[in-house]
Amino acid sequence: MLALWAEMSKSQTMAPLLEVLAEDVVWQGLLPELACHGRDEVAGVLGSARGGRLPRVTRMEAEEAGDRVVVTVEGPDFGPGPAGTALEPIGGPRTLALWFGDGRVVRMESFATRQEALG
Repeated sequence: MLALWAEMSKSQTMAPLLEVLAEDVVWQGLLPELACHGRDEVAGVLGSARGGRLPRVTRMEAEEAGDRVVVTVEGPDFGPGPAGTALEPIGGPRTLALWFGDGRVVRMESFATRQEALG
């Protein structure tokens, strides 16, 4: 994950992340009705968040948890206030669980807390 984030920081785009997503990836938001289906839809949400600008990350933590990798990021762009998209929680760190298949991310799920994602 750190290498992927380094690539994204260097290019200042989400392109490196999008390259590792499966074509039929699903991103489940915090509520059941908040979901993206497919790489194009996920790319649209990520591209519209923060006006397409890569968020500044000052801390990243990743941990393997069974069949998934749980990633938590923090930084000044994740502070209190309105979320960038309907799939992101409001304020504070962002936590995602990522499931992989054939070397690609096949499912992503947002969680309100890191503990919830690890549970």
